[in-house]
Amino acid sequence: MKYRAELWVRLKVIDLVAQTAWMTLTEKLDFSSDLHGIVRYSYWGFDIDGDGGEKALEAVDRIIRIDSSFTNQNKHHYFLKLISDRTGEKAFTAGDLVLDKDFPIHEGAAVLKPGQSRYACDLLIRELGKDRDEGYLSRLDSRLEGVMVSAMKAGEVWRMIVSASDQEKAVKKVEDMAITRSRREGVLLNPHYQSSEFIGNTLEVA
Repeated sequence: MKYRAELWVRLKVIDLVAQTAWMTLTEKLDFSSDLHGIVRYSYWGFDIDGDGGEKALEAVDRIIRIDSSFTNQNKHHYFLKLISDRTGEKAFTAGDLVLDKDFPIHEGAAVLKPGQSRYACDLLIRELGKDRDEGYLSRLDSRLEGVMVSAMKAGEVWRMIVSASDQEKAVKKVEDMAITRSRREGVLLNPHYQSSEFIGNTLEVA
């Protein structure tokens, strides 16, 4: 049976890269009234062929917990999930990161204006070439027994919590913050050598 797997990894300590991005966006690029929180994750998405979801999950979980290319148990929280390719429903999960509750609002964030809500937008940023994806695919697949891995996507997910009147405007704000188009636009993504896509749902958060 085929599954789609996702691995999300976050630092246990303060992420200085995310802190720097927050300061740049709110203090230098004037997004202080729009950006309410920002979190950075390492991300791997891939397909798995295996006899059963529970066994496949255990096999992948065993490898990613001992291979520091994916996680370091002293430094990281992680969330691993397998989704049935046939039903699209979440099937099996592992890890100590509660991803669906990880929406931290930054201290000092602006107060919501009337008619606005907070939206969490998950933006996956990847290198344009396939070298990074193929490296992780080879590393993981060579260590697994009884399951096969394919279709690797490796990159970073930036979860950006922004205020907006609807989801469409929230997505537009995140694109303006993330994609570098000039010295005054975007800090997370250079489109000359990186690509981006929104993954999962854009949720309204309290």
